[in-house]
Amino acid sequence: MPDAATIRATVESYTRCHSAGDIDGIIACFAPGAIAEDPVGSGRHEGLDALRAFFEGTHQMADSLELNLTGPIRVAGDRAAFPMTVTTHIGEMTMELDIIDTMVFDDDGKVLEMYAYWSFDDARAL
Repeated sequence: MPDAATIRATVESYTRCHSAGDIDGIIACFAPGAIAEDPVGSGRHEGLDALRAFFEGTHQMADSLELNLTGPIRVAGDRAAFPMTVTTHIGEMTMELDIIDTMVFDDDGKVLEMYAYWSFDDARAL
Protein backbone atom coordinates (compact mmCIF):
# COMPACT_ATOMS: atom_id res chain seq x y z
CA MET A 1 0.00 0.00 0.00
CA PRO A 2 1.36 3.47 -0.83
CA ASP A 3 2.06 5.86 2.02
CA ALA A 4 0.06 9.05 2.55
CA ALA A 5 2.84 11.27 1.16
CA THR A 6 2.88 9.33 -2.13
CA ILE A 7 -0.90 9.55 -2.43
CA ARG A 8 -0.89 13.29 -1.73
CA ALA A 9 1.88 13.79 -4.30
CA THR A 10 -0.21 11.98 -6.95
CA VAL A 11 -3.28 14.10 -6.16
CA GLU A 12 -1.20 17.29 -6.35
CA SER A 13 0.32 16.17 -9.65
CA TYR A 14 -3.15 15.38 -11.02
CA THR A 15 -4.49 18.86 -10.18
CA ARG A 16 -1.32 20.61 -11.36
CA CYS A 17 -1.28 18.75 -14.70
CA HIS A 18 -4.99 19.45 -15.24
CA SER A 19 -4.42 23.17 -14.72
CA ALA A 20 -1.47 23.10 -17.13
CA GLY A 21 -3.46 21.22 -19.79
CA ASP A 22 -0.83 18.45 -19.60
CA ILE A 23 -2.76 15.38 -20.74
CA ASP A 24 0.33 13.14 -20.62
CA GLY A 25 0.91 14.26 -17.03
CA ILE A 26 -2.71 13.53 -16.07
CA ILE A 27 -2.53 10.04 -17.61
CA ALA A 28 0.79 9.38 -15.82
CA CYS A 29 -1.14 9.60 -12.53
CA PHE A 30 -3.26 6.56 -13.47
CA ALA A 31 -2.49 2.83 -13.41
CA PRO A 32 -3.13 0.64 -16.46
CA GLY A 33 -6.72 -0.58 -16.25
CA ALA A 34 -7.79 2.42 -14.15
CA ILE A 35 -11.34 3.67 -14.23
CA ALA A 36 -12.84 7.12 -13.80
CA GLU A 37 -16.43 8.20 -13.33
CA ASP A 38 -16.60 11.96 -13.81
CA PRO A 39 -19.16 12.93 -12.71
CA VAL A 40 -20.48 9.96 -10.76
CA GLY A 41 -23.44 8.49 -12.63
CA SER A 42 -22.27 9.55 -16.08
CA GLY A 43 -20.63 6.24 -17.02
CA ARG A 44 -17.14 4.86 -16.62
CA HIS A 45 -14.03 5.53 -18.64
CA GLU A 46 -11.96 2.33 -18.42
CA GLY A 47 -8.27 2.00 -19.33
CA LEU A 48 -5.64 4.55 -20.21
CA ASP A 49 -6.81 5.05 -23.81
CA ALA A 50 -10.37 5.81 -22.68
CA LEU A 51 -9.08 8.11 -19.93
CA ARG A 52 -6.88 9.96 -22.42
CA ALA A 53 -9.83 10.48 -24.78
CA PHE A 54 -11.99 11.70 -21.89
CA PHE A 55 -9.43 14.19 -20.55
CA GLU A 56 -8.54 15.41 -24.06
CA GLY A 57 -12.23 16.03 -24.72
CA THR A 58 -12.62 17.89 -21.43
CA HIS A 59 -9.73 20.19 -22.28
CA GLN A 60 -10.88 20.71 -25.88
CA MET A 61 -14.25 22.03 -24.66
CA ALA A 62 -12.65 24.87 -22.68
CA ASP A 63 -10.08 27.54 -23.46
CA SER A 64 -8.59 26.75 -20.06
CA LEU A 65 -9.48 25.17 -16.77
CA GLU A 66 -7.83 25.35 -13.39
CA LEU A 67 -8.21 22.86 -10.56
CA ASN A 68 -7.49 24.27 -7.12
CA LEU A 69 -7.50 22.20 -3.96
CA THR A 70 -9.76 23.97 -1.47
CA GLY A 71 -9.18 21.80 1.56
CA PRO A 72 -7.00 19.02 2.85
CA ILE A 73 -6.36 15.78 1.01
CA ARG A 74 -7.71 13.15 3.41
CA VAL A 75 -5.90 9.82 3.12
CA ALA A 76 -7.13 6.56 4.66
CA GLY A 77 -5.30 3.39 3.67
CA ASP A 78 -5.10 3.25 -0.12
CA ARG A 79 -7.81 5.90 -0.63
CA ALA A 80 -8.06 9.67 -0.70
CA ALA A 81 -10.86 12.24 -0.75
CA PHE A 82 -10.38 15.93 -1.42
CA PRO A 83 -12.36 19.06 -2.26
CA MET A 84 -11.42 21.32 -5.13
CA THR A 85 -12.80 24.04 -7.31
CA VAL A 86 -12.57 24.05 -11.09
CA THR A 87 -12.57 27.40 -12.86
CA THR A 88 -13.35 27.04 -16.56
CA HIS A 89 -12.89 29.72 -19.22
CA ILE A 90 -14.85 29.35 -22.46
CA GLY A 91 -14.62 32.44 -24.62
CA GLU A 92 -16.01 35.36 -22.63
CA MET A 93 -17.63 33.06 -20.07
CA THR A 94 -16.02 31.96 -16.82
CA MET A 95 -17.62 29.32 -14.62
CA GLU A 96 -16.67 27.90 -11.25
CA LEU A 97 -17.74 24.57 -9.78
CA ASP A 98 -16.96 22.82 -6.49
CA ILE A 99 -16.00 19.16 -6.77
CA ILE A 100 -15.17 16.38 -4.35
CA ASP A 101 -13.02 13.60 -5.77
CA THR A 102 -12.33 10.22 -4.26
CA MET A 103 -9.54 7.98 -5.50
CA VAL A 104 -8.22 4.48 -4.85
CA PHE A 105 -4.49 3.89 -5.38
CA ASP A 106 -2.30 0.91 -6.28
CA ASP A 107 0.93 0.00 -4.48
CA ASP A 108 2.90 2.44 -6.66
CA GLY A 109 0.66 5.38 -5.80
CA LYS A 110 -1.11 5.38 -9.19
CA VAL A 111 -4.86 5.95 -9.38
CA LEU A 112 -6.90 2.77 -9.86
CA GLU A 113 -10.32 4.37 -9.44
CA MET A 114 -11.47 7.98 -9.53
CA TYR A 115 -14.96 9.24 -8.68
CA ALA A 116 -15.82 12.92 -9.13
CA TYR A 117 -18.85 14.26 -7.27
CA TRP A 118 -20.32 17.33 -8.97
CA SER A 119 -23.27 18.55 -11.01
CA PHE A 120 -23.72 21.40 -13.49
CA ASP A 121 -26.59 22.50 -11.22
CA ASP A 122 -23.89 23.75 -8.83
CA ALA A 123 -21.93 25.74 -11.43
CA ARG A 124 -21.72 29.49 -10.96
CA ALA A 125 -20.89 32.16 -13.49
CA LEU A 126 -18.10 34.55 -12.56
